[in-house]
Amino acid sequence: MSKLTFTPSFTRAAFFSLRTTIASLVALAIAFWMELGEPQWAAMTVWIVAQNSRGMSLSKGRWRVVGTLAGMVAAIVLIAAFPQSTWLFFPALALWLGLCAGLASMTQNFRGYALVLAGYTGAIIAISAAEQPDNIFYIAVARGTYILLGVVCEMVAGMIFVPGAARKAREDLQKKLSHTMSSSALALGAIMRGEPEAVDRLCTQLGSLQSFNDQLEFIRIDMHDEGRDVNRAYVTLGGVAVVLSRGLGLRSRMASVGVLASALREDLTHFADGITELASLLSVEAKAAAQALEKGEELLKFCRQKMAVYLPRNDQTAIQEGIVLTGVEVLLEDMCAVLSSHLAGVQRIGMPEHHRLHRRADIKMAFLNAIRTMAAILFGAFIWEITAWPHGTLYVIFIALVCARFSTFDNSVLISRHFFYGAVWAVIAGIVPVFVVMPITSSYTVLSLVLGTLMFLGGVALRYPPTAVMAASYVNFLPWVLGLDNQGRVSELEWFNVCLALLLALWSGVLVFQIVLPFSLRHAWDLLRRQLLAGLRHIGERKESMRQYDWVDDTTQRMEQAFRFAGQLPKEQVDRMIHGTLSVVTVGRNLLMLRKLTQDGRLPREAVSEGEELIEALTRPGAGEHHFSPEASMEFRAEQDSLGQLFLKTKDLAVRRDLALAMGALRIMRFELPIGQAFLNEPLILSGKTEGLG
Repeated sequence: MSKLTFTPSFTRAAFFSLRTTIASLVALAIAFWMELGEPQWAAMTVWIVAQNSRGMSLSKGRWRVVGTLAGMVAAIVLIAAFPQSTWLFFPALALWLGLCAGLASMTQNFRGYALVLAGYTGAIIAISAAEQPDNIFYIAVARGTYILLGVVCEMVAGMIFVPGAARKAREDLQKKLSHTMSSSALALGAIMRGEPEAVDRLCTQLGSLQSFNDQLEFIRIDMHDEGRDVNRAYVTLGGVAVVLSRGLGLRSRMASVGVLASALREDLTHFADGITELASLLSVEAKAAAQALEKGEELLKFCRQKMAVYLPRNDQTAIQEGIVLTGVEVLLEDMCAVLSSHLAGVQRIGMPEHHRLHRRADIKMAFLNAIRTMAAILFGAFIWEITAWPHGTLYVIFIALVCARFSTFDNSVLISRHFFYGAVWAVIAGIVPVFVVMPITSSYTVLSLVLGTLMFLGGVALRYPPTAVMAASYVNFLPWVLGLDNQGRVSELEWFNVCLALLLALWSGVLVFQIVLPFSLRHAWDLLRRQLLAGLRHIGERKESMRQYDWVDDTTQRMEQAFRFAGQLPKEQVDRMIHGTLSVVTVGRNLLMLRKLTQDGRLPREAVSEGEELIEALTRPGAGEHHFSPEASMEFRAEQDSLGQLFLKTKDLAVRRDLALAMGALRIMRFELPIGQAFLNEPLILSGKTEGLG
């Protein structure tokens, strides 16, 4: 089960690599011309800032400047507060880095990167100035100059090599939205047909929404802050998440009523065929988007006509059909709202903003990241102190860099290990220019030809997902290992010591991630379950109101988190995790729907009470599939019978519709309860190397 991706072609990868290589060589040439002390930082900054789109590059460049300025200020404060006081300075530095890493874990996109950058930039400047505190201001300004030079060169390259970015960004946005909506519609059609892989397809689609939502910030920058299109896309994606969650509920409704009547199966097939046709209509042209909306409204009208036929009947079949069709109706209502939002985006019509997806901060994970980063810095400082290694400053600097940079990743052990491998390749590649080219010529043209070729190869690998982390490390550190300087070239012994400090620091970072609060698959599994349990208890305790939309936000974030680890587990465990997560979030959403109906005076209070009891059973410690009590089953059947009697007594179709919706919601919760309980209470069983993330 793989996550939806948009992998660039080799041509696009080569163009990106060529553009970034030229920008980095220009930045390096300007740094040499300005006679800066460490010109390699300018070239390194270009590669660090470079991203897939111009919007991402501009955003990262801006936040890199902000993070650098914050790091400069922090370094000056640290040196001024603790001059010549080693074991006051290093704990304070560790505290600063831990604070930055923790806060970065609670933010998203490049705002988190700016916080991490502020942490390790402060460390780089402060440690570099530890032996010459009087020059701290000049060292900080020099560091800022490298960063600004690299950012400006990358921005200019983006503007020159990517013309018409605003128009292209708008077209790509509509294409991706259309693709997402079309794929979602096909998954919903599969649910209605009862296809075996329908749930997996729908879960995959739901898990991909949050990453697409995160990319909209960069598309807005590409479009020169013309935010109306992007605002509409936020609303559309939020609506798609709601529709997909409705599809999950519909699947449970269909399963909970048992064998479907032949007429109802034919109706569901008609809905599935209509939604499949709707998916084919979704495109960026306004006419096709309008036709898709018309098709959705036609299906909704047909559903209500069928409900007008089924609901007036006074038999159990009417209740069964009403339970399923009310689920179809609310799904189609939300789908029409999404199609209206999409049409408004295509036609660039302003509409009032509604719900949009948001990420929620994980405070506990932020705290663990902060502790781990602090431990890494103190470990590096201790090694430097007891060995008195002349290159110990570089060793601590690179530990700060790798630990701060990757402390916010879930899979930090594996990522930092690949980062180490990339640095090894950078050292190997640096042998040619250091030992062959630079000893025989001081021509920048010759150096740029050799260095440019090595950078270009790394840039192409950077756009290939399996090698992206290693390639990022390779292109970032390649300029550094050359030991470039305006006044001379690096000696072989100095080059060896610099490379040794780099590799030992990165290896130490990997070691720290493996030892200090390691994040294994078992921890990831337990974390996901704790988060789901906390969300359910929050709903059950009713400490504050929560909307269905808020729970859908959590759903998409949890599904995305589940898919990040799916590739590292056996298929049986993957199915347990995905379906268990799905069951828990479905139970929570249906209780919120029951509460809303009760608050509006459309349901008796007893319906919500039964739902709250089911939530309590799901969150009870030690509860499992075999812990169902006969009393609980009898109470559930009694509540269903009570709502069924109310259904048969009333002649008001609107009331019957609400009662059928409520009975369906309770059946969904009851149907999903065993799966959710098994997931929340049974431990993860791993064997061999599957336990670790590395």
